[in-house]
Amino acid sequence: MDQQRNVLELIISNKTSLHASYMPFLKGGGLFVPTEKDFNFGDEVIVVTNIAYLNKKIAIPGKVAWISSKSGANSQQGIGIVFFGPTKLKIKLAVESILGDLANKPALNHLY
Repeated sequence: MDQQRNVLELIISNKTSLHASYMPFLKGGGLFVPTEKDFNFGDEVIVVTNIAYLNKKIAIPGKVAWISSKSGANSQQGIGIVFFGPTKLKIKLAVESILGDLANKPALNHLY
């Protein structure tokens, strides 16, 4: 598999967009990443993002755990990645510390 294809960019400019992307129901936490690229469950990906509250660009390793095709007006095509690798807990804790009480509440404007 082409390594370049497995690097995706996700723009998270504020807490609302982070909450809309966060997938707390994935064991260990995860993020939804809009993409038109085709993936299979279990594919390893790197999500490059600049979470505004962290003030730095980070690369998040993940595995595809959710696949959403464009099927309706309110759905967005993309993948849900579950955090993976040695930094998975650190990333989950960072996201949940930013979201606070919102971390375990469904976003009304979720992307998936």
